[in-house]
Amino acid sequence: MRIGAAKVERTFEPKAGQVAALRGVTLSIGSGEFVAITGRSGSGKTTLLNIIGGLDRPTAGSISLGDVDLGSLSPKALAQFRRRNLGYVFQDLNLIPSLTSVENVALPLELDGVSRRRANSRARHSLEAVLGQRGLDRYPEIGRASCRERV
Repeated sequence: MRIGAAKVERTFEPKAGQVAALRGVTLSIGSGEFVAITGRSGSGKTTLLNIIGGLDRPTAGSISLGDVDLGSLSPKALAQFRRRNLGYVFQDLNLIPSLTSVENVALPLELDGVSRRRANSRARHSLEAVLGQRGLDRYPEIGRASCRERV
């Protein structure tokens, strides 16, 4: 899927005053291209990735993924687009601690209307391809204790 950014700006307004995280970023990434976004701390890398991934909106400019202008989507339509079209790997674990590995993977499918039984089956099949049988019904671990033990 082609990614396009045109004159993207993102400004934050903390109490201390306006901060420009992005100023007029324009880029085009073709389908199948690999790109590294590098820069010093505070240079706007995460802000740009959050905007490209539809997790944040630019203050100005536009972002398109394929033929879809992300700025034209309602919050609900944007969430649905992300769920169906984007894979996002966060720096931190974003698992729901009260759900097993299978349930965490199945949840987006259920949100898209797939039955719980089918979603769990597909999630189990996908996780088995990566993990084998181990860990499918485990809860996320934080430190040494699993989240289930802490509840």
